[in-house]
Amino acid sequence: MAPTRSFILQVVSSLLYLSPEWVLAQTSPGGIATCLQGEGLQFSTSSDTTWTTATAALQLRVLREPSAVVFAQDRDDIVAALSCARNASVKVSTVNRGHSFQGYAFGTPGNLVIDLKNFTALSFDASTNELTVGGGTNVGPTAKYLWDNHHRHFPHVRGSHVGMLGSMMGGGFGTTTRMFGSPMDNLASVEYMLANGSLVTAGAGSDLLWAAQGAGPSFGIALSAKIRTHAIVHDGALNYTISLGSDPSIDTVASALLRIQEFALDNQLPDELSLRFMLGNAQSVGYFYGQEAAFDRAMTPLLDSLRSIAPNVTLRKNVLASFWESEVISTGIGMNSPTGGTLGAGRFMHIQSWVATSDNPLSAKQASSLFESHRSRNRTDLTNSGFLDLWAGTSLRTADSDTSLHQGKNLWLIRVDGVGNGSWPTDGVSYMQNLMRPFTDSLRVTGPLRSFVNYADSDLDLDEWSAMLYGSNFARLQEIKAAMDPSEMFSGYGHAIPLPSRAW
Repeated sequence: MAPTRSFILQVVSSLLYLSPEWVLAQTSPGGIATCLQGEGLQFSTSSDTTWTTATAALQLRVLREPSAVVFAQDRDDIVAALSCARNASVKVSTVNRGHSFQGYAFGTPGNLVIDLKNFTALSFDASTNELTVGGGTNVGPTAKYLWDNHHRHFPHVRGSHVGMLGSMMGGGFGTTTRMFGSPMDNLASVEYMLANGSLVTAGAGSDLLWAAQGAGPSFGIALSAKIRTHAIVHDGALNYTISLGSDPSIDTVASALLRIQEFALDNQLPDELSLRFMLGNAQSVGYFYGQEAAFDRAMTPLLDSLRSIAPNVTLRKNVLASFWESEVISTGIGMNSPTGGTLGAGRFMHIQSWVATSDNPLSAKQASSLFESHRSRNRTDLTNSGFLDLWAGTSLRTADSDTSLHQGKNLWLIRVDGVGNGSWPTDGVSYMQNLMRPFTDSLRVTGPLRSFVNYADSDLDLDEWSAMLYGSNFARLQEIKAAMDPSEMFSGYGHAIPLPSRAW
């Protein structure tokens, strides 16, 4: 009788380390498909009518050419798929909802992709206030389950359809991050399946949890995680918009940004306040998770200060009936949908990001350079947009060594998108990088560049992205990689952590 997949789960670890060193093979779909079919797995290859749906993604600029996509129904299916990948010497990546800005869910051409959409179990432990989520959950249904059943909240990204664990392990940033920390901070543990099919839980204080908080996909398949949740003291909120007047100059906009920065550094902006400064129209938009009177007390001094720069400053505010209403407005109507909404139309895009810290805040020259660079686009086949999210808050009380993605003293999270109009021009990446280079160079003068995993530029070289994302944490990540994934099965994407011997 043939061995069961459960038996394979117990013995496959002895097989992995007998294999020779792997190479990244461009395996034909037919080869691995034979193995997948023999295991009785549900999967799709490029010759199937399901292929377009199976490889749907938000990022259209990057080719999606995996050898196959496996629709795993349970953990035994994943064990079997990993066995096929080992036999075919191909890398493995996972996809949840396909929102990666870099297209990393499908990774390097030839990868075997494991779709985790069926891993959506949710449970709540009232004794610890931790929520256990499956590796295929997404933001909307998860947040609604927790709110409806337990009246609690976890920080999350602003996308109801976005996958939970991928966005959290890449840092995550949302409207409650200043209150409760980043989504990444709220990972209490992660359950992984390693390349050999064995299971390991990355718990508090472990190297693997530390690594998961910023570089999680490099080490295994995240089957589930426990997430810290938070009580919402005031079941209400308000959203607001601050405008600087009609067509403010770059000097005015830069001065306004620096005035907001001063208030943040002086701890005059409460953690209950979220603030996003838009690069395009120079409006500040956000939410306040407290009483209207408390918002007015916090904002009046800032507004008075801004009016000394731009006399026509206006404030619009809208008091919301409940906290959940703010969740739907900020994250999308999919928050009330059992599916979290839909992927939506894909985009040909390129993302760049930078982080300014409280010990190296933006200077007047850097602020002006940011707006000048962004406004200097001079072509019609690309559009650009961007913003600065005020971080400060809880991040000022963390150290870079607390998580693998360094985020201690983070003050501003800055993001710029380039989006192709129906296609991506051949020089699009270099154009967008050069467009923002004056700003990048101005940052480099005052200290090392920093970035953010979810928004990282996929077209930087290893030296650049490793330093910008992980800094001095990178060497420790490589050691953990060598211990957890020595075969580099989970290295089939651009920002995968390399083994120490392959770093330079």
